[in-house]
Amino acid sequence: MSEAFVYMWHDSKNSMYYIGYHKGTPDDGYTHSSKVMEQFKAHSIPEGFSRRILAYGTVPDMRQLENDLLNNRKEKCWDKYYNVATCFPPPAKSGKDSHWYVHGRSGTQEYKQEYREKNREELREYQREYREKNPEQRREYLEKNREKILEQRREYREKNREKILEKKQEYREKNPEKIREQQRKYYKESREKILEQRREYREKNPEKIREQKRKYYARKKAEKIGTSTLDNFLT
Repeated sequence: MSEAFVYMWHDSKNSMYYIGYHKGTPDDGYTHSSKVMEQFKAHSIPEGFSRRILAYGTVPDMRQLENDLLNNRKEKCWDKYYNVATCFPPPAKSGKDSHWYVHGRSGTQEYKQEYREKNREELREYQREYREKNPEQRREYLEKNREKILEQRREYREKNREKILEKKQEYREKNPEKIREQQRKYYKESREKILEQRREYREKNPEKIREQKRKYYARKKAEKIGTSTLDNFLT
């Protein structure tokens, strides 16, 4: 019995694909349900888009095939697909069917923190991919919530000062060559900007600079005196 089918759209302009299933027939006017891929009607398919029917069958069979195909694509070339989930409907965000649910603890801050710590790398990778695929949405969010984000960062730095310093120290110890390379690149690309900033600083803070120099030379003189020995006078 053929009551549904699995299809694949190809966007040749962007070299992207979209896989889905539909209960109905290929000529019933349905196109796709993606929220990421360009929206269009069957009578006005954009240039560069083409659809291929991959299989026909029952609704359960086609749902399972769609799920299998998307899981396969996610393992091999997920960045080439507009799909954002490997099954439809997507996994529940709450309740016993949610991946957050663990014996009723899914709504607690304790469990969320535990989940983030166990899946830190996976979450970072997901966030990185999302930012790359949605630059305009991210930019719009940052512009609308600039003050809120800055305040959150200030509060975090104040509450985690020791933790931040410790992480910075660990990073510097583990990545000395990388840091030097980044500094060389920055100075090379921003040489004029750095020189201009230094000139402005010297013009605005002459007294402060003189005081810093006095302290520096006084410290050096004290260090030299402190390391002197009788041999210095006998040679």
